Amino acid sequence: MINTSALPVNHIYAVTGATGDLGQAIVRTLANRGETANEQRHIVLVGRNHPALESVSAAAANTYTRTYIVSDCEATAPAEKVTRSIIAQVEDVARVVSGPLKLTLIDCVGFLGDLSKTVDQYSADEIAVYIGVNFTFFCTLTAKFLAFAKATQAERITMVNISSLLAIQPSAYFGLYSSTKAARDQLLKIVALEHKDDSRVKALSYAPGPLDNHMQLQIRTTVGDIDQQTIYQTLHNEDKLVRSDTTAGLMCTLLDEWTFKSGAHIDIYDIISPPS
Repeated sequence: MINTSALPVNHIYAVTGATGDLGQAIVRTLANRGETANEQRHIVLVGRNHPALESVSAAAANTYTRTYIVSDCEATAPAEKVTRSIIAQVEDVARVVSGPLKLTLIDCVGFLGDLSKTVDQYSADEIAVYIGVNFTFFCTLTAKFLAFAKATQAERITMVNISSLLAIQPSAYFGLYSSTKAARDQLLKIVALEHKDDSRVKALSYAPGPLDNHMQLQIRTTVGDIDQQTIYQTLHNEDKLVRSDTTAGLMCTLLDEWTFKSGAHIDIYDIISPPS
């Protein structure tokens, strides 16, 4: 009989939006911490652009990390089709590893939408597309991942929603963005309630802060509220925006320690002090 306690822990991560600034930072952090966590890490990189995913994969692979690519994943495509490809790759990895197993889903997919519009200016078509990418895809992938993970012998099952302060704090011109972020948070709170008696399962909504990335540039140059433009432009000018590597490191520490309350919404400024 094989003594599984003597085998290394295999930790499979699925990271969507892996070629974005935050996604890449998360992948780098996960890969770099494989040795200190005493885990063999397997990172499934999910995105649309295969060459870009190959670049992220090459930068992350090391002795303690193996990477896998699921490309051509267009979030506007039917959610069932896209999520099937992702879960199939996770299943393939889980099938060939031996020993203790952990499974983690980190969903970074999402887009801002048209921040120049107020709610009364939305069309039915743009609402449908937005909800499809930012909630239907997330909800479907979470459901499929959780169903698969529970059927395994995984000792830890974690689902991470990249959230936002705007999920809990309403802001003008962010109607679709805030609403779907709030819905994603609520879905994971419900997952936590439904699995309160299963110590293997935890869900986390993590708000990474105002990132110094292309999305932040879009906010401060297109949002319809002049006051918000001024606030974000000031943060940029004073170098007070959050670096992706910084927030990825804080989030990954939460995941490594695994002491957070399941279903929690944790903001970066719950962990560190905001800039003065």
